[in-house]
Amino acid sequence: MSFPMRPSLLLALPLTLLPIPALAEQAALRICYEAEDAPPFIGDHQSATPGLLLELVKSAAQQLDLPLEFQRQPWKRCILQLQSGQSDGIFAAIWQADRDAWGQFPGRDAEHGKPVNREYRLWQVEYPIITRIGSPLQWDGQRFSGLQYGLSAPLGYIASQRLQELGVLASASLSAEKSLKLVALGRLDGYVIERQIGTTHIRELGLQSNLKTLPIPLLQADWYLPLSHRFTDQHPELAQRFWQALREQRQRQGTELSQRYLQASD
Repeated sequence: MSFPMRPSLLLALPLTLLPIPALAEQAALRICYEAEDAPPFIGDHQSATPGLLLELVKSAAQQLDLPLEFQRQPWKRCILQLQSGQSDGIFAAIWQADRDAWGQFPGRDAEHGKPVNREYRLWQVEYPIITRIGSPLQWDGQRFSGLQYGLSAPLGYIASQRLQELGVLASASLSAEKSLKLVALGRLDGYVIERQIGTTHIRELGLQSNLKTLPIPLLQADWYLPLSHRFTDQHPELAQRFWQALREQRQRQGTELSQRYLQASD
């Protein structure tokens, strides 16, 4: 199925067009995110430690006095809801060209070839390859060697897509916990997941002495919060203000959030 591309004028809009009182008149911004907890980035938003990304998104909305409505769904459902306009935004998404069909990434103008503006990223991350200590698996940044069973990654994410393109994706799609246990048992060659999330899972499973990460990650990327085409068409100034607030909160709180969430997960 193909989707029309549309130009974005969001970055050209003066931020002073929308007075702050008008923000409170908007309906709640509906944000969909992964149903499964992914600490330290995503936990339970009602708990005392909701996760780094949830804190960042909440802080940006509070800066604008903008109500939020969180929707927790499987990732593919979040994508469908963004495309249909049932959700106004989703996180955390890595941009690539085919994802312009999902919604509007900040700064992106497909028609005029303008890239996503990484100043409006949520966070910069990397996806290492986790394998068993003593495994012959090797990765030189271009190809794998020492394969026997294949590798796995969370279904529907770019890491899984990349493994499939390389022809090494295992047929089974299991949870992170089950996949890491299979890697430790030598029944799966490797597993790819964001570094901090993987470290947290490994520690909680008590597999630190069984698993290692290869020196070269599968990929490095920026996470974004794309908004639906419907929302950005109807509220272009508000969309830009929200991305601006996300940038400001990341710059303001980034060090403290890293110390509190990421260093604690190492």
